[in-house]
Amino acid sequence: MTSSAPTALHRVILGIGLFGVGLSLLAFDALRTQLAGHSRLEFQWLAKDRVGAVQRGLDEAIHLVDIIGDLVAIHAPSKSEFTQLARRYLSKIHGIRELVWIPRDDNQAAVPLRACRTHSFFPKDHDFLSDTVLTPLLNLAERQGRSVVSTLHHPVLPSQHGLSEEFVVLVPLRETAGADARTQGFLLAVFDLEELIQQAIRLLEPRGVQILILEKDPRNQERLINAYQSRLEPSSADPLDTLNWRVWLGRQRTVIRETVPVADQQWEIIAVPSKNLLSGEEFPHTPWLILAGGIFITGLLVLFLIHVEQSILEKNRIHAELKQSELKLRILFNQYPDTIMTVDRQGSVLLTNRPEVRTLEEMFGEHQTELRDWHIQALRKVYATGEMDHFQFPFSDTQWCEVRFVPIRAEGSIAEVMILSTDITEKHTQQEQALRHARLASLGILAAGMAHEINNPNNTIQFNIVALSRSWPDMAAVLKKYQEEHGDFILGGVPVERALEMLPGLMESILNNSRRITGIVNNLKHMARPDPGGCLYRIELHKVIRNVISIMQHPIKRHTDHFVASLPESLPELRGNALQLEQIFLNLLLNALESLKNRKARVTLDANLSEDGEWVIVRVTDEGVGMSEQQMANMFTPFFTTKGDQGGIGMGLSIVWDIVQRHGGIIKTESQPEVGTSIAVFLPVHHPSQEAS
Repeated sequence: MTSSAPTALHRVILGIGLFGVGLSLLAFDALRTQLAGHSRLEFQWLAKDRVGAVQRGLDEAIHLVDIIGDLVAIHAPSKSEFTQLARRYLSKIHGIRELVWIPRDDNQAAVPLRACRTHSFFPKDHDFLSDTVLTPLLNLAERQGRSVVSTLHHPVLPSQHGLSEEFVVLVPLRETAGADARTQGFLLAVFDLEELIQQAIRLLEPRGVQILILEKDPRNQERLINAYQSRLEPSSADPLDTLNWRVWLGRQRTVIRETVPVADQQWEIIAVPSKNLLSGEEFPHTPWLILAGGIFITGLLVLFLIHVEQSILEKNRIHAELKQSELKLRILFNQYPDTIMTVDRQGSVLLTNRPEVRTLEEMFGEHQTELRDWHIQALRKVYATGEMDHFQFPFSDTQWCEVRFVPIRAEGSIAEVMILSTDITEKHTQQEQALRHARLASLGILAAGMAHEINNPNNTIQFNIVALSRSWPDMAAVLKKYQEEHGDFILGGVPVERALEMLPGLMESILNNSRRITGIVNNLKHMARPDPGGCLYRIELHKVIRNVISIMQHPIKRHTDHFVASLPESLPELRGNALQLEQIFLNLLLNALESLKNRKARVTLDANLSEDGEWVIVRVTDEGVGMSEQQMANMFTPFFTTKGDQGGIGMGLSIVWDIVQRHGGIIKTESQPEVGTSIAVFLPVHHPSQEAS
């Protein structure tokens, strides 16, 4: 999976999460809307049912009072008859508190009927016709000729929280019907409005519907006259009254208003659901359950997808690491300098870092049948014995290889054989170099011994020639006297005069050559001394170079008549190994001398200080045969030589390169075939401040 896959998966997870939450919200909203619609419809039905019950209760109460009034108006009963007549109907009238027959005749007193109370609201002998509160109602009933109702605020009538608990029904008593009928009295009924409403809806199942009854005053202002609070509504610390009913009603979300006729008035009945409205719905919290369930399932799905994403990312990370590790291993395997391969019993290559090789036989050419046979025999031996095998062989004239056959076991048997072919040319060269160094060390010891053996007879020669030189004047005087007495004679085959002239020069020559032998022996002994190796000392380079020139006098005279050494009187101090530095210039001078074609060719050695004063430059220049570009590229390679026919072993310049590198120096070479070669050695100047630091 590519790096863009996690981003795409993130988008998928986010899309699924948003889709799930959105779907849950849509289902929640749809169910809630549907349930809310059902609730509104059901509440409307409940409200109409309760309002109808209240209206029926009011109508029944007013209707019964009208019936009693009609009977009283028709029969004009006595007080006792009125009492008996009214009581027959009182059991059918709910919520009545007082029933009073008020005759129009001033000589006849009002007849109050204490139907439900032990005492009357009105005092005894109360003048109803002169009551200032009742007079407007009496006049209204007489003027309209029909029953009138009112929520009477009379001082003798109780009220609670400003709500009218009683309302009156006033029925005019007329002799006959018609506009000219005379009113002979009034029938006054006082009802407990609270009880009347309770009785009206008593048979209805409590469902949590609250009812407010509003009456309009003469100024057409709404006034709360009573309120029915459902038994399912929790009690409130702020009871509903005539002062706060508008605020309370404004806080309700669902309100159903209905105007009902009550006698001569139009009352407005308002139905409001309580907080604990009982709906016919079986699962009122279904929308919330749907929403919670949808979000929960969506959350589980999102968590599962996140877990899947993390697993994919982890697998991708592990796969990338494995791929990277495999790539690194393959690069390392393919670029490993040695040849690695695994082969089966038939020699077929199963795995190798040399893709061009498919079988073991393809590794060798037509002229390498012997090497191919060695490999095949070694492979058979490893499969037969189960043990590792190895051998070394010269792959070419300058290259040596070591081959190891390692068995690879699987389930107890040899499944494959791993062949490791390693180039050991350098190792082989170092071994040969170590042997040559050992031989050179032996030659140094031999040279020291020879120097000691030569030094003994040479000392005798020097001692004798010195003694002979001291005796020669006396011997010459005797020979001259003998010549004077006897004349000329022959001395050693030479006339005496000639002998007297030659012998002093011969003795001086013998002494000089004996001293030269002493110098050569001393140089041999100096060369044979142990090399202190890495110990660095302060070196005066001009002394080292002069000592080298002294040692090389004989080869110089043997190869050229034109050797020039240009050395300043003093050079800055160097820090190094004097014997190793002597070896540098000995090898350079010797190579320069041996490259000359004749004695007329020139060899120059000069030493100078660089312009920045940081290097001492020693340059050896010859007019020899020169070198080609290929020879210059390999001139410092161990055992590379152009003088193999002259006994050269190719270690001189390799040793020079190694010593210069150990001294922190640089070698620069210029050469042209048949023109000559110039080799410059740059050695760093030693500063006392460097030593102090």
